[in-house]
Amino acid sequence: MKKLFILAIAAVGMTFASCDNKAKAPAGEDTTEVVDTLAVLTEEANKAADDVIANLTENLEKKDTGAIEAALNSVKEKIQEYLAKNPEVAKEYLAKVQNFIKENKEKITAAVGSIPAISSLVDGISNIPTESVDGLLNATDAFKALGIDAASTVKDAAAAAGDAVEGAVEGAKDAAEGAVDAAKDAAADAADAAKDAAKDAVQSGKDAAAGAVDKAADGAKKALGL
Repeated sequence: MKKLFILAIAAVGMTFASCDNKAKAPAGEDTTEVVDTLAVLTEEANKAADDVIANLTENLEKKDTGAIEAALNSVKEKIQEYLAKNPEVAKEYLAKVQNFIKENKEKITAAVGSIPAISSLVDGISNIPTESVDGLLNATDAFKALGIDAASTVKDAAAAAGDAVEGAVEGAKDAAEGAVDAAKDAAADAADAAKDAAKDAVQSGKDAAAGAVDKAADGAKKALGL
């Protein structure tokens, strides 16, 4: 009996440990995912910056005003995209592209002349501060010049992030509750199994005792010649 109950308790303990590990896993996975996502996003932004710089370089040589304007518009779109994803990444992307534009402003002017739409894009991109994320996010007028509502973009992104965090918390809560329920069920099953085993052991003992009594009685009868 003692051995059976010890085994039952051990089984319950193992179940709790397993469930606890499962409940904790999402938190660790979420942290890793956040780190990986930032690294991937940064790599993506650097590649996007390199691609647009290569595009601009090629089309400056060709003096293709349409392609240059399209490339600068794509920069504007990327700025807004990265602001929504991560302002730090937006800052890095913009700084890289901005540096190229500032260094090649004379070439751009020579290639496109004084086309208002392109001049507006060049000036707008060049005038956004990239020294810090705070400076970037507070550059309301510079963003307005490019037709970007940075405050609204970042606000929406923050709201989406808040919803994601809330969802993760609820998911962790559900996982924890599920783990507790699973542990309770496992404990109940283990207890039932122990009870059944104990009953079987008692019955086996009774059967063995009855068999021994019958055998002894038969032996006594034979000894008496009955």
